[in-house]
Amino acid sequence: NATNIFMVQDGVLLTPHEDHCLPGITRETVLSLATELGILTCVRRISLAEFHSADEVFTTGTMGELTPVVNIDGRRIGPYDVHVLKEDRHDSLIRNPITQRLQKAYSHATHTRDDWSTPIPPFSQL
Repeated sequence: NATNIFMVQDGVLLTPHEDHCLPGITRETVLSLATELGILTCVRRISLAEFHSADEVFTTGTMGELTPVVNIDGRRIGPYDVHVLKEDRHDSLIRNPITQRLQKAYSHATHTRDDWSTPIPPFSQL
């Protein structure tokens, strides 16, 4: 299972060119979903310093789907410390808003778009 890396800076989703990552299905799915959601995307070379100062960073892969990255080299990623009052009346920390939007869209797409997933038949004993 290989992974790809994405970052968000000022509302734009960035990921490295395919010559610096795996040109995989999950990566292409995330880029497609971002476009559907109106999230600007950019594919270009990205430096480690840019990842260190990103608003959000996440990885993608077949098994991990979209997984937020909370720190790189011991450095905390993102400025988000937004507290919201949830329905259960408890204060909750919201981080990585674009990552969360993409996670929800990815989960919904893989469960509702028949052409985006392959069902595994039930196991039957002989």
